[in-house]
Amino acid sequence: MSNPKIAGVVYERGAPIRDLMKAFVQILKANNVNVHGILQEVPQELDPANAGCGVDAIDIKTGEHVALVRPTQYELDNNICSLDVAQLAEASMILRRALDDHADIVVVEKFGKHEKDGGGLSDELLAVMAENIPTVVSVPLFEQEAWEQFTGGLGTMLSCELDQVVTWWNAQKP
Repeated sequence: MSNPKIAGVVYERGAPIRDLMKAFVQILKANNVNVHGILQEVPQELDPANAGCGVDAIDIKTGEHVALVRPTQYELDNNICSLDVAQLAEASMILRRALDDHADIVVVEKFGKHEKDGGGLSDELLAVMAENIPTVVSVPLFEQEAWEQFTGGLGTMLSCELDQVVTWWNAQKP
């Protein structure tokens, strides 16, 4: 197998990572790249006061939304935010379809606690990487060490800058 085509886009809290990942996907689509993966978005229907505890996974290929986090009143009252594991299983199918559709690249927002602990989308990410499909994943700075362990140190670390991500992709594409 050739060198793995893995990039972690490291970002600090408050960095515009969602905008960067979305812009990167738009560039790929504009160039007719078969891009698959998951972006994240705060659902519009949530009360803005509670928007920090709500996340949708968005299928890059279809635009379908999967509600990953929706706070109950109890969670709101107790400052708890929990992931819906059934919905996470649904989101994992997005990455499995990337394999079936022979994606040119997979973009995933984000590597987090669940993946660090071996859950979440970790199996699907590893399956994509094992197929040597170029893979770009956003990685919070505080999870960088865990990401490097997850990838066995085989990935490239990129800063939260669109031109760096595009340059990396240009070196990977067929």
